[in-house]
Amino acid sequence: MKIDTKISKLGRHIAGLAVIVTAGSLAPCTAATPLGPVVRTGAETAAISSTVTEPAGYETIYLSGMTGTLRAPDGSPPGTPGPDSGDTETQATRALGNIKTALASKGLGFGDIVMMHAYLAADPQSGRGDSAGWSRAYSKFFGVADQPNKPSRTSITVVLGSPAAKIEIETIAVRKPAGKN
Repeated sequence: MKIDTKISKLGRHIAGLAVIVTAGSLAPCTAATPLGPVVRTGAETAAISSTVTEPAGYETIYLSGMTGTLRAPDGSPPGTPGPDSGDTETQATRALGNIKTALASKGLGFGDIVMMHAYLAADPQSGRGDSAGWSRAYSKFFGVADQPNKPSRTSITVVLGSPAAKIEIETIAVRKPAGKN
């Protein structure tokens, strides 16, 4: 009887140890595993990435739509339009500058952008947005020697809230968690 009791206790200890070892091997190993890079796919000559995949564990940063319109002078009554803000290319370039500033405040840059939604104002005559002007502005900052990363991108013709606005750009960027290599 004493031998059976000792074997039974030993069996319980071995079973308990097996549970601990198994549970430990199933625990996530994120602390020791380096995170991979953001993966972008698409034709080398394309202006955008067809797909962008962010590894698990990255932080996602969403920027509200930004425009490149100029403000009305201080003290103007609410709803007063600003001065002529220029064509789509000019406004898009200015909006991208605003995006750059917002990203920099979070320690990010254009290379961290994974997705952009560009809302183009419809031209009253054609009903179409100036996608060529938007593309000219975009190509100054993305897929260039000093910033080769290209986000996925969608351009949509809409009626914007401000009659002076020709474009509004929403941006999604990602950041690798601090301390991860």
